[in-house]
Amino acid sequence: MGTIKQFFLLTLLVGFALLALGAAETKRELTEKLWPRDRILAALEEITKLKVAGMMSESHYRRKKEMLEARLAGVFNSTMLSVTNPPLNFIQNAGFEGINKNSQPNRSRWLWWGGWSWGGDYENRWEDRPEYVRSDKYSARIKCLGKKGRIGISTPKLPVVPGAGEYEFSIWAKGQGDNQLFLNFESGVRGSFRGRIGPRWERVSLKGTLQPGADGYVVYIYVTGEGVIWLDDAKLTPIGAKLDD
Repeated sequence: MGTIKQFFLLTLLVGFALLALGAAETKRELTEKLWPRDRILAALEEITKLKVAGMMSESHYRRKKEMLEARLAGVFNSTMLSVTNPPLNFIQNAGFEGINKNSQPNRSRWLWWGGWSWGGDYENRWEDRPEYVRSDKYSARIKCLGKKGRIGISTPKLPVVPGAGEYEFSIWAKGQGDNQLFLNFESGVRGSFRGRIGPRWERVSLKGTLQPGADGYVVYIYVTGEGVIWLDDAKLTPIGAKLDD
């Protein structure tokens, strides 16, 4: 499984590097660079080994195989790779449409995002009921099942963009019960938000300031209260960068 996750992370980091150099490329052009034929064939071989070893279910194998074969044929349309120039969003899988159904309930249930649980009794879960989804088919649902503590999801380490002294992160959220949402820039950028989320969708945003000498940063989403919080349509943009010189 680790090899597949590494492919997603490599896609992200190479994509950011190209954007930072001002590469005026379309999503298709960037995808072709990130997924050459040799890499696709290697990924097909890897998932076959995982299936034979009993580490991948038949349905999961079939989905991955169909995706890779579509890449090989040049007809795959990625819903996770965000590429514009200048960039409008540095978050992949921003709408939580890419689901990892084989992950543990107290870890990340979504592709690209990492996850963990520190104390308390919580569950991460995808949500498909329309009244709790802001756009497309899914949102992320984080629910306290008993004792409160802390659970969260996070981005991978994101690269610093030349010229950007600040970064803005935003996400749409709605909640039930005595919930508490905590958003935090860490490991190179500083900025945070804490607050209770109401029963209607609201945009929650914060700005983070780049620390001297930082070469990257991470955005964390924590839930520390009771009740339920739904999340959708995350966005991260640099402030002050000039990527299209």
